[in-house]
Amino acid sequence: MVLVLDLGSSSTRAMLYDVQANAVPGALARVPFEFATGEDGRSEDNAREAFQRAVAALDALHAHLTNYQSPITSLGISSYASSLVCLDDKHNPITPVFTYADTRCAGDARQLRRQHDEMAALQRTGCRIRANYLPAKIAWIKRTMPDVFAQTCWFAAISDYVVLRLFGQMSAGISVASWSGLLNRETGDWDAKWLDALAISREQLPQIAPSPLPLPQGERAQALLPEWAARWPKFAQVQLHPPVGDGAAANIGSGCVDDSCIAVTIGSTAAMRVVGTLSPTGRGQGEGAKLRVIPPALWAYRVDHAHDLIGGATTEGGNVIAWALKTLRLPEDADQAINALTPDAHGMTVLPTFAGERSPGYAEDIRATLHGLSLDSSPAEIVRALMEGIAYRLATICDALRESGVARSDATLAGSGGALLASPMWCQMIADTTGVPLRVADVPEATSRGVAELVVGNWLTGNQQPTTNTQTFEPDATRHSIYRAAMARQQELYATLVRSDE
Repeated sequence: MVLVLDLGSSSTRAMLYDVQANAVPGALARVPFEFATGEDGRSEDNAREAFQRAVAALDALHAHLTNYQSPITSLGISSYASSLVCLDDKHNPITPVFTYADTRCAGDARQLRRQHDEMAALQRTGCRIRANYLPAKIAWIKRTMPDVFAQTCWFAAISDYVVLRLFGQMSAGISVASWSGLLNRETGDWDAKWLDALAISREQLPQIAPSPLPLPQGERAQALLPEWAARWPKFAQVQLHPPVGDGAAANIGSGCVDDSCIAVTIGSTAAMRVVGTLSPTGRGQGEGAKLRVIPPALWAYRVDHAHDLIGGATTEGGNVIAWALKTLRLPEDADQAINALTPDAHGMTVLPTFAGERSPGYAEDIRATLHGLSLDSSPAEIVRALMEGIAYRLATICDALRESGVARSDATLAGSGGALLASPMWCQMIADTTGVPLRVADVPEATSRGVAELVVGNWLTGNQQPTTNTQTFEPDATRHSIYRAAMARQQELYATLVRSDE
């Protein structure tokens, strides 16, 4: 059996899967939370509280397994990516966890772009020089918190910290490391140029774990610390597999494991991603890898040492719709009213970048804009315009994936994420906007299922796209034309606002 711990952006979950990566019925525990946000661009978690959420989820799952007899031998972890917490020499957190959505370092990102070639950094690390990634965050800490910078012994991700507390040592999975902007795509190790530029040492970053394949004979996997093994006897024998980014796990869990499939996920935020192969060996630090040129609108992360993950992500998704439903006080039957509206008939052009922009343009200081409001605009029309606006942003990423050849021209979409699965209307909207069929399968926990598939190790040969309880949304040509015209208006508004912000 495989134990999965998912450190998500809206909840921490613990689940159990069998050796075919099928969820064990009822074996799920969930602890919800929200990031601390502010008008200044902050988006923070708390490392100690995040660890306690993990403990609470594991407590609840373990209690559920009182009469469970099958051995639980492996632990896989997924995490929201591009997080940073500074630890002192005793491994105590001395900062909050700065999340991917924290934009207070936007000015430092601009300064780094003046000093470094951003497109060269993109090809070298897979990440642009933006507020989402660690180079800008570390530069911001050094500038605004020099005492903290001087005291920092470790620059860690939240998954690194959780692994440290559970197993007594830090070990970064290459997948999570690739989301930092500090991983060199060619070597599979921390990027020497960024280390020099930021005046930090390789020893201040966790060692990158080897590929999650069977360990060489005689090599022991990390074991739970005695206090946790005593607390959770059913988990006492688990071996740790390197943590993976939640986006990579969602691709695998959706059955999107090659360039014939583009995974689209809408949870709190949204993304589109394609898995590719780097090396035929499946081992080592990228030797023999053929690295593709990454378009400016996209990024390149890792699934493991042998496979990359190319795509784009937005800061907006279900979080924007949740805000709108709450703020506009829509009734419980709002979906019916929103669905009844004609595409783009509301007269609004929306940029739904409430927390700044990631892909495709990376304008981190931009904020949301609802253009075209009138006294006749209804709450349902505003929500519809927001949903359409998010679909247009995802369609732009989809276009970049197909036009660059990262995805095949005949690639289809596979949907996952709670916000998308809960809205057939949104599914149809995305199919119509992209002009690509969207398959949605009944895989409610695609991220954790993907972790289980990676741990089991047969995700390339045994993980086929789900064929049961699957619905396919075919694009409509008339609606596609309407949405593409509206998408062009959005791009014009975006260009105007970015120019005015320069």
